[in-house]
Amino acid sequence: MTTIIVGIDGTVRGERALEWALAQTRLVADPQLHLLTVVDPHALRGTGVSEVDATQGAENLIASVQRAAAESNPGLGITTTVAHGGIVDALIDAADQSDLIVLGSHHGSSFSEAVGGAKGLRVSVSTNVPTAVIPSDWTAAGQHEPGIVVGVGPDDVSESAVEFAVTQALATDQPLELVSVWGLPPVISRPAEAMGGGLAPVGRQFQEQLDVRALQLRTRHEDLDVTGRSIEGAPASQLTAAAAGRRMLVLGTHSRTVLGRALFGSVSHGVLLDLRVPTVVVPNV
Repeated sequence: MTTIIVGIDGTVRGERALEWALAQTRLVADPQLHLLTVVDPHALRGTGVSEVDATQGAENLIASVQRAAAESNPGLGITTTVAHGGIVDALIDAADQSDLIVLGSHHGSSFSEAVGGAKGLRVSVSTNVPTAVIPSDWTAAGQHEPGIVVGVGPDDVSESAVEFAVTQALATDQPLELVSVWGLPPVISRPAEAMGGGLAPVGRQFQEQLDVRALQLRTRHEDLDVTGRSIEGAPASQLTAAAAGRRMLVLGTHSRTVLGRALFGSVSHGVLLDLRVPTVVVPNV
């Protein structure tokens, strides 16, 4: 059984998360969809809404969403939970019984959206399952360029992300692009060309590594269309640009570590703050 948890909050971002999750259920065997909404007593302070009333509203909301999803997807197993407490904590607690967490988020750089992006990343670095964050303006019927992009780093943090991306590419018959971003530290903003071309061999080395990895994947999966691309620049912005208009961006992150919880992951955090396409953060476990 493949269990997919979807965060439901009564907004358009929750609707987009559900739409994306329903599409995922059609790609796996024996899917189970679990709808989760959270009543946060702390967030209710000063609103004049009691926890009892908020709970009743949450139960009504999730029951309505469940009915609509069941009508449009007959035969799909759908369960629900109304949890109490912090949103992130509730999602982390539920993750142990799931294979994928799906959340919705607006894209942008305002404070509120920064908090939203951080929630998705806080969940992803605290669980052993992938976390998908879906832009509120995404729709399954929208115009998408073919392809799935996966960020490949210099260490092993990308291994699980690559495997997830391969599975998605094969299931959806999409081409897969491995992208490595390299360059000088942000404090030194000049590109390699401005340094007299001295860093050009670094880019070639990254490209050679990607070519080898792509060949290995093609050898293992004859039906997989996979290529690699090395890009100079800031990782978050370049990965966002590389995935613009595509079906999905997949990133890797370390999971369940004190350092990971404290610092999150600068690349994943940067991408989620400028969310443009469905982005899946996959812990390397």
